[in-house]
Amino acid sequence: MASVLTMPDVIEAVEEGFRSVGEKDDVPVRLPVRVADRSAVALFMPAYLHGSRTLGAKVVSAFHDNPARGLPMITGFYVLCDAETGRLIALMDATFLTGIRTAAASAVATKYLARKDARILGIIGTGVQGRFHVDAIRAVRAIEEIVVYNRTVDRGRIFVEDLDSRGISCRLADTAAECAAEADVLAVCTSSKTPLFDGGLVRPGTHVNAVGVFTPDSQELDSALIRRARVYVDTYEGAFEEAGDIIVPLRAGDITRDHVRAELTELVTGRKDGRTGDGQITVFKSVGYAMEDAVTARLAYERAEAAGAGAIFDLDA
Repeated sequence: MASVLTMPDVIEAVEEGFRSVGEKDDVPVRLPVRVADRSAVALFMPAYLHGSRTLGAKVVSAFHDNPARGLPMITGFYVLCDAETGRLIALMDATFLTGIRTAAASAVATKYLARKDARILGIIGTGVQGRFHVDAIRAVRAIEEIVVYNRTVDRGRIFVEDLDSRGISCRLADTAAECAAEADVLAVCTSSKTPLFDGGLVRPGTHVNAVGVFTPDSQELDSALIRRARVYVDTYEGAFEEAGDIIVPLRAGDITRDHVRAELTELVTGRKDGRTGDGQITVFKSVGYAMEDAVTARLAYERAEAAGAGAIFDLDA
């Protein structure tokens, strides 16, 4: 996957996907299957995109105890089918796919919502998503410094050392609050069920991408920050069903549904406004959208076919 997909190309594919999604597409809200005794969930995410004739489905699992076993928390696979016949044409890893497409969606939001002069990137959470977000945000803004916070200090230090080895200026913050207070663009990429910092610390003009949690009762961002911010989402349907960062303050009466200003399709097509002033705080809340997986999987398949990458197998043999 890494050999055939580049971050700029995936950002372009995801942005075009949001621009092109239409009435003939069928992208239902994902189906979660809880694995209660393992603190886990499996997500089933099908999509049909009429314009590109793309048909496929992702099965991705989040097992929160996996890191203690030396395994990634998120694993999965993508099944890509021929839209004319329904036959399988490709099977691919979805861990890399999920990482790169999620960060690409944040990059699209950042492109439209962050200040043009944003220079400091904050990363809270140094797992797979944290790593992808470094490359994604640097692809759309001239980032000069990265400030990182991770609950496990040793992992945060390894993250910083890795970026330093790539010639990227990076330092480790002592707290999530310090990271949030210094960033021009902030990526929050954790599995925390409770807010990680006081939203009052976020400076005017900051753009926040919140991508880590996707259940109705989980918040990475506190309600104070949501109230202060202009809020945007990947899709209304997914956000109002799964995004605790929005659902919790909504249920408490702190905000109304109208506080969410636009979904990403409306933003990239110009139907709704993004940032209109340098002093505004903007938040992009992402819970994941199967269109992003479908366009990224299609791109990977086409690139792999052209390069002769991957293994050929025949289920009928």
